Amino acid sequence: MVEQESLGKRFKRFLILVGLIVSLTTGVVIVERLSNDALALLLGLIAGVVVMIPCLFLLAFLWRRQERHAEVPERAPVTAAPPVVVVTPSMLPGAGAQYSAAWGGNPAAAWPVMQAERKFTIVGDES
Repeated sequence: MVEQESLGKRFKRFLILVGLIVSLTTGVVIVERLSNDALALLLGLIAGVVVMIPCLFLLAFLWRRQERHAEVPERAPVTAAPPVVVVTPSMLPGAGAQYSAAWGGNPAAAWPVMQAERKFTIVGDES
């Protein structure tokens, strides 16, 4: 005695058969009515979508893999910045005198030579 298939399996097979018939009929109608240029454009579009699907799966896989590796315990935040010392050099003694010879010995053209007092500012000192 042969067991009869369930209603769900038969209905599923019927839907697959109807889907195939509708797809084939639609394909034949489209091929008959479209021009060669429009048909080439449609086939190119379909081929592009088919090629794009595996690339999307690969990108999603790589993205999730990168997210898993990026899960690193957070470090404690730095509370204070290290102190920064900026020293600006003063002019060397006699640096202005060399320009007076270049300008024909005119002392008014030379920079005035003076000893600059060096001043230091400590930035970030808490005391």
